[in-house]
Amino acid sequence: MNPRLAKINRIILSIGHGGIGGEKSDPGAIDAKTGAKENEVAKCIVTRLAGHLTANGFTVLMIPDYSLSRSISLVNEIGKATTDWALELHKDANANFKPLSQTNMMGIYYHPPSRGSKEIAGEMVAFMIAAGANTRSWSRPDTESNHGSLGWIRHPKMLSHIVEAGFIQDTNTDADNEKYAVFIAKAICGMFGKTYHA
Repeated sequence: MNPRLAKINRIILSIGHGGIGGEKSDPGAIDAKTGAKENEVAKCIVTRLAGHLTANGFTVLMIPDYSLSRSISLVNEIGKATTDWALELHKDANANFKPLSQTNMMGIYYHPPSRGSKEIAGEMVAFMIAAGANTRSWSRPDTESNHGSLGWIRHPKMLSHIVEAGFIQDTNTDADNEKYAVFIAKAICGMFGKTYHA
């Protein structure tokens, strides 16, 4: 187990984009062909992921589908710097999506200065590939994102990562959502030395 995870006893899950309770809603990326919305698909995956992690003995907190700033404020209010791990889930986007080479591709963004963040991201990707994810799946510093830095990576007080679960331009069936949830659940189990149980 990576030393940074040794004291982690809860996993906090957040849905990318969103906005409820009077907030302006942000759907995230939208597939021009099908109308699929990143936030809605991510919500389905996160819900399934929370169930898989709970069934495998993890303590999980799935926060409401708030905006980014409100989500960060909440996790900093209720979270613990040393014992929580915060993951936000997104769908990647590519207008020139290529099914043969990009289906099942996973990605993880990490915060370079954060102790253990890079190593954890790389190890998670390796577990995902072993679980059947695309062999081109990647881990990258948030400085390589389109924004140059990512709020979910920079501002929570605890260990935090962003997971990109496939592309919004790919199919987004219940089976697809389940597949991506299992990739992530198996990676998290692997990070803690646990055998995943369906």
